[in-house]
Amino acid sequence: MTLLPTTPEFQRMMLYKIARTLAGLTVRDLSVEAGVSTNTLTRLESGEELKPATVRKIRAALEAHGVEFVPHPTWAEWVQPRAKDG
Repeated sequence: MTLLPTTPEFQRMMLYKIARTLAGLTVRDLSVEAGVSTNTLTRLESGEELKPATVRKIRAALEAHGVEFVPHPTWAEWVQPRAKDG
């Protein structure tokens, strides 16, 4: 059985690519929403570590589009669509 890598870089890459997909945003859309460059998002989605303030901007934009960051038993965290009321 092949397991997915669990390096911090791989986790960052997967977390933010999936979060952007859940939000229904392109890299360009998210860059505008978060006020960062498309290059910055590409670096994050490649697993590169960014400044905490930059990551906070990106996360805030994703959360504004219905993405929820949640604890995960084997990864630091995961993403899911925010539950709708009702």
